[in-house]
Amino acid sequence: MRINPAILLCLLLVFLILLPALSSAEKFDLDSLLAESFGGTEAVDYLRTITGYRSSGTVILNGIEGTFEEFFILPGYSYLRLDLPEFDLVQAFDGNIAWQIDPNGQVSEIGGFEKDEVLEGIYMGSFSYLFPDRFEGDKEYLGLTTLKGIEYHQVAFYPYHRDTILAYYSVSGGLLSVLSSRLDNYTAWTYINEYQDVDGILWPSHTILFLDGTSVTIEFTYEEIEINPRIDHKLFVMPGVDQSDYLFPNDAPSVTIPFDYHAGHIRLKAVINGRLGWMLLDSGASGTVLNKDFANDLNLTEVGSQPVIELSGSGTAQMVRVDSISIGELTMFDQIVTSMEMPNISEKGNDNNPFAGVLGYDFLSRFPVLIDYDDEILTIYNPEEFTPEDGGYEIEFFLIMKVPSVRAELNGIPGDFIIDLGNPFGLMLHNIYVRDNKIEETLRDIRENPHLISGIKEQVPGRTALATSFEIGEIRIDSLRVLLPGTSDGLVGSEKLAGNIGNLVLQNFRPLFDYRNSRLILYNADN
Repeated sequence: MRINPAILLCLLLVFLILLPALSSAEKFDLDSLLAESFGGTEAVDYLRTITGYRSSGTVILNGIEGTFEEFFILPGYSYLRLDLPEFDLVQAFDGNIAWQIDPNGQVSEIGGFEKDEVLEGIYMGSFSYLFPDRFEGDKEYLGLTTLKGIEYHQVAFYPYHRDTILAYYSVSGGLLSVLSSRLDNYTAWTYINEYQDVDGILWPSHTILFLDGTSVTIEFTYEEIEINPRIDHKLFVMPGVDQSDYLFPNDAPSVTIPFDYHAGHIRLKAVINGRLGWMLLDSGASGTVLNKDFANDLNLTEVGSQPVIELSGSGTAQMVRVDSISIGELTMFDQIVTSMEMPNISEKGNDNNPFAGVLGYDFLSRFPVLIDYDDEILTIYNPEEFTPEDGGYEIEFFLIMKVPSVRAELNGIPGDFIIDLGNPFGLMLHNIYVRDNKIEETLRDIRENPHLISGIKEQVPGRTALATSFEIGEIRIDSLRVLLPGTSDGLVGSEKLAGNIGNLVLQNFRPLFDYRNSRLILYNADN
C-alpha cells in the first residue's frame, strides 16, 4: 500500500497551523502561557476576530521541489494545494466532507483515520485550544522534558478528546520548536524555526516534517502570509469526477475481461506503453505499481519518489509516467504510477509474459467492477450508464489511503477492515486489534501456519485460528479460519485498522466494487 499523499497533507494541516512563538515561559499557568505564545492577551483578542488566512511559498516533498498555497476560513474550512513539476496534490475540507486530488487528477473523499487527521488540522487551525466554543477538545501542560538533549516545555493538545498532539517550546527564548503526532503506527515530527512578525503575531518562515520509519520528508518555506484575505467559498467544494484520462470502448454499457485466478491472486493481461505483461488486481494498492524490472525495460521518465507501507514494514518506490495502460478494450492515458521491486511475484504468466505489476485504485476507482471467481471473468461497467443488478448485499465503504475499508465484527468485536484483492489469503487480523481486544481468548484451534505469509517484497511467519463468526453488513460467516501474522511492523502493525479481508473470503461471492458510490455489493456466487 502506498502512503497516500493526501494523508501527508492531513499532517501538514496539523503542523502548518500551530505556528506562533512562546514569548515567555516563566509562568506555568497554561492559559497564560498560550496567550503569551501569540504575543499576549491583545494578540489573542485579535486572533478571535480573524475570519481566515492564506499562506504560500516553496515546498520540497520527498526531494521534489515545488510551491504551495493554503487557505483557511474560520472556523472549519481548509484547502491546501501543492504544485509540483509533474503533478499537483490537493487536500481540502468543506466543513463536512474531506476530499483530495491525487497525482493523476482523480478526486476522492477521505474517510476513516485519514479524515480524523484532517479534523485535527481544523481544530488547530481554528485555534480551538484557545477558543473551546469552536470545536471541543482539551489541553494540558506536561512540564519540562528533554528531547535530543535539549530541554523544552511540553504541552499536549487533545483535539476532540481523541488523539494527542505534543508541542515543545524552547526554554531559552520560548519559541515553539517541535511538534509531534501519531499517524496510525508511525510518529510524525515537525521542526519549526525562522520566525517572522505578521500583524503582531510571530509565525515561522520554515518547517520540516519527518515521518519515523519511512522516507517521508516535507519542507516548507513561507514567503507570504495574509490575514483576513478575501476567499471564495467555492474553493472548498469537492469537484466532480474527471473521466478525461480513459477510453471506454464504443460507449458500450460494459465489457468483459478474462482473468486467471491462481494461488489466491486475480491475474490479467495488460499492455503498458505497447508492451504486454500480466498484472494482479489489488484493491489494497492505492495506485498502479509496476514491477521494477518491467518498468526499467520501458525506459520511463522518473517524476519523484513515493513512500510505501508494506505488509511488515515500509519502503520507497519511484514515481514514473506512462503513456497508456490497456486492459482488454479499456485504456487509461498519461498515468503517474510507482515502480518497485516485487521479488515475491516475479514468475511469468501461463503464456510466458512477464509480470508487469499491480492494478489498484487508479483502475478500480474509474469503473464499477464485478468479479466472478468461478468463471474467471471481470465485468467492467461504463460508469456513465451503470445501474447495479438487484439481489446483492450492499455494504458502504470509506477510503483509507485510497483503499476501501468497511466496518465489520469478528466474534462480536467491531473494527475497520480493508478490502484487499491483493491478499491471497482469507481474513488477516492486525496485531494491535488482536491485543487490545483480547481476540485470542475468543479464538479456537490456534496453530502455527505451515507457510510464510507473503507480501509483495517480504515474508513473515504467522499462526491460524478459527473464529466463531465474522459479520460484514448483513452477511455472517461462521467458523472462519483467520491469520495471525507474527510481526507488529508495517500494515499488520496498524493501530487504526483491525484487519484485511482477502480473496479466500471474497471468492465465496461475486463482489462488485463501486468506488463512485462508496459501496461494495456482494452477490451470491451461484446466481
